[in-house]
Amino acid sequence: MTLKDIFTGQVGRNNMDRKVFSLLTTLIVILALFLAAGFLFPEAVSVILNVIWIILIASAAIFFTLGILVIIGMKNEAGRILDMLLEGALTFIDFLEFLKNLWRRFVDLLKEFLLFATPIFAYIAAFLVYVLLLYVYKSVGKTYDVTIMTVAITAVAILGFGFLSKPQPEIVIELTWKGQFQKRFKAGFIDGVEVILFIFFLTMDSTDLFFLPADLNIPLKAEFRDYDLMVRSFVYDKHVITTLALIVTTVSLEVLRNMIKIFASARKYYLNFSHELENFMGTKRTTMGMLKEAIRKSFNDAKRDLIKFVTFNTVLFAVFLIFPRLKLLTLAVASVTNLGLDLSLRSRLTAKKGNDLISRILQKVFKL
Repeated sequence: MTLKDIFTGQVGRNNMDRKVFSLLTTLIVILALFLAAGFLFPEAVSVILNVIWIILIASAAIFFTLGILVIIGMKNEAGRILDMLLEGALTFIDFLEFLKNLWRRFVDLLKEFLLFATPIFAYIAAFLVYVLLLYVYKSVGKTYDVTIMTVAITAVAILGFGFLSKPQPEIVIELTWKGQFQKRFKAGFIDGVEVILFIFFLTMDSTDLFFLPADLNIPLKAEFRDYDLMVRSFVYDKHVITTLALIVTTVSLEVLRNMIKIFASARKYYLNFSHELENFMGTKRTTMGMLKEAIRKSFNDAKRDLIKFVTFNTVLFAVFLIFPRLKLLTLAVASVTNLGLDLSLRSRLTAKKGNDLISRILQKVFKL
């Protein structure tokens, strides 16, 4: 719309032109769909055409009947018939309005159901990721040593999960239906991915997966120099020191990660304390006093999460010791990758611990 349109009175005309073009486009599309349906569903189209033909014949009959009534002097009767037709048309409009409201209610219920079932869709998507990942892994393992690929998959999976679950600033806004769906799907998908990664590392060397073809359910080969990673972790042999080193390294990295988080949180407390020169008793605070108080508060905040952390890792190592050493290697790689993520994404250090699915399971099972 231009200034010329405003001063020459072309605004309404332009709007009318757009409406006419839109109507013509709609009619052309309907006609094209009707012609296509004539080739695909000729019997159904024939029934529709017969109904339309009957309606047209009835309309013509009513038209001529009204004309005859007027000619023979029954003008009032013709008027009453027109009134009846009008009331019938209005009733039909009411019926269309009812159908419209019914359709809206159906759409609302469908949206509510989709929101309710969103986590299920997310879990299905996560399961498909698991199957695809396992299929690719087994396909490579059928021919090659999987040590390098295991390290790569572990690092990429942890990186992807880390960025997917990256802490976001808490902004209170009213979400649309699409926004609510995306939020619920993302939360469910994160939970699902966390579980399927755990299941993937448990089943990546299994030879009894029913959903994989027989040629992929085969033993894998994974060696690093003369260290056979497919031997069970609890086996006592000449490489027991290497296995022990993997366990100690992984645990040390996880402890280091939690210590860094505690000190990062303590730093926030310390910066807050530094703005308060005096405590409630009027005594001036010392630097060491504020530092110790900050560490104490940070540790108390993280205590419950630390208990969950110790419990989870104890269970995890107890389970993985039964399986090949390759799984211990994945734990070590995951710890290194998580440490790198913590140092790269500083928001992870001070973010509030999420209530993920595994945490909820641990909390319920062990009553943490």
